[in-house]
Amino acid sequence: MKILKSLLGMKSESGQSLVEFALVIPVLLLFIMGILEFGWLLNAKITLTGGAREGARAAVVSTVNRETRAFNAAKESVEGVSGITLINDSNHYSYYEVEDTVNNVRNAVVEITGNVKPLIGIFVSDPFQIEAKAVMRIE
Repeated sequence: MKILKSLLGMKSESGQSLVEFALVIPVLLLFIMGILEFGWLLNAKITLTGGAREGARAAVVSTVNRETRAFNAAKESVEGVSGITLINDSNHYSYYEVEDTVNNVRNAVVEITGNVKPLIGIFVSDPFQIEAKAVMRIE
């Protein structure tokens, strides 16, 4: 049978799929790890945005010490989730109030910056900085 196959030009293909798999698997693994890393950073961004929103909400419902309450609420909702760490200084956290002249209302604005540890560390090796901002009307 082997002689007949060689006379007809048919070749054995027993190792071809193994070689193709060995060539494709590194690219496939890099692609999957990239998706995981991007998903991790996107989740951190969404979490930080939610934290900024919680800080703005805490500020608008309180009548005294709004800035401290906003920071504490943002920190409690974000700290430790998705590998995010917040730093309490004026470069990484800000609270201010803005007059909206069009609607004649005051708005509380919370801006926070957090550091996110990478999940895998291949594409992003150092902690990654993300920023979030929330604006809410003071009633």
